[in-house]
Amino acid sequence: MKIKATALAIAIVTLVTPAFAAMQTVLLSIPGMSCPSCPYIIQAAIGAVEGVELVETSFEYRMAYVVFDDEITSIYEIIFSTIDVGYESFLIEEEAGS
Repeated sequence: MKIKATALAIAIVTLVTPAFAAMQTVLLSIPGMSCPSCPYIIQAAIGAVEGVELVETSFEYRMAYVVFDDEITSIYEIIFSTIDVGYESFLIEEEAGS
């Protein structure tokens, strides 16, 4: 009986305790953006990566601001998504736990 009560308590704590995702924020340089449609192509590619929560691109600065869950995806998968659509990208800045 004591084991059942302990198991029940653990199950309740597990269900009630919220899961906190480890959100990461990165800034990517994408120097190959050469036309006004490039940011939309890049934004769609990065946005399709599972775990990406937000993508903002800038044609003027040739950069992408990305917020993602590092428990689901990685910066490498995000960079590969831009390469897959023809745009090399480089990590400029990373801000952990944003």
